[in-house]
Amino acid sequence: PPPWVLLVNQFSECSVQIIGVRGQSVTLPCSYDINHHGGLSVCWGRGDVPNNGCNRLIIALDGQTVRKNTRLSSRYQLLGPLDQGDISLTILNLTDEDAGRYGCRVEVTGWFNDEKYHIDLFIFNSSG
Repeated sequence: PPPWVLLVNQFSECSVQIIGVRGQSVTLPCSYDINHHGGLSVCWGRGDVPNNGCNRLIIALDGQTVRKNTRLSSRYQLLGPLDQGDISLTILNLTDEDAGRYGCRVEVTGWFNDEKYHIDLFIFNSSG
């Protein structure tokens, strides 16, 4: 088989849908095997995860430390145990503008090894 077939099989990508309630908090899941990889660079953004980095950056990590000046708003929090590879994004006080696609990229060493997660967030009013 052509060599590109092997590269395609190495991509790791996942997509989920989450429902949040306006005014409440929601957590968008993202994690990696920190015991296997050690602390990795991670970024969260809005929209699809591009070939490099994250679109419309929300927050970024180097290992277990948030990169300086990368948190778009204090409403975006990483509350999971970072030392266990839980890099899920919690959004506080949801608004209608928070609806849409989010992307989490885990930068795994090597060519085409990055893990990409796409989360589609839907917002509903608590009164139904």
